[in-house]
Amino acid sequence: MNLFSLNSPFARGVNKLVMMLYVGMLWFLCSIPLITMGAATAALYEVFLKAVKDREGYLARSFFKAFRGNLKQGVLAGVPLLLAEAVFAFNLFYYGVLGGRGFRIQTVVFAVLTLLTLTLFQYLFAGMAKFENTVGGHFRMAFVLLFRCPGWSVVILVLQVLALFLTWFLIYFPALFMMGICGYMQAAIFDHIFETMLEKGVIQV
Repeated sequence: MNLFSLNSPFARGVNKLVMMLYVGMLWFLCSIPLITMGAATAALYEVFLKAVKDREGYLARSFFKAFRGNLKQGVLAGVPLLLAEAVFAFNLFYYGVLGGRGFRIQTVVFAVLTLLTLTLFQYLFAGMAKFENTVGGHFRMAFVLLFRCPGWSVVILVLQVLALFLTWFLIYFPALFMMGICGYMQAAIFDHIFETMLEKGVIQV
């Protein structure tokens, strides 16, 4: 098979990468007000959960349709989580960096809370992208899956921390596109988690 033919593995891989970067850019633009980050994340996962099964369709149209559909719930669920993450991260910085040398139990507590909230954020909006539910129902399902799938939760957290790390140290490129690459990989994991939990009856639809 010709390496550069439209159906070659190379061409399909390039198309997937371009798709990830494009959707990541849409996510970044729609997250700029911050209060809409939840809806943007749900839209990103909705597109990528279809993309992992090669059913993504028109990217921009699908993304903005999902963004509008999840806007209300995304704001209601996302703002409290973002505020909690900001409080936990500030306290982690205060006790871990500004608090001087030596072990502090507060550092461990706020590190755990920061990481749990970061992971919960991904579960919440992946679930919102996949299922119809109330805001409270989405939170309950996110908590259940977070602790029912500890191994996958660690992988999701590592991917998210890696994306944040690269964004912090390589400001120009990753801030625009890193969530696209990270989000696609996480969507593939969430697709597996959802299918498994549906088969086991943990998730009822």
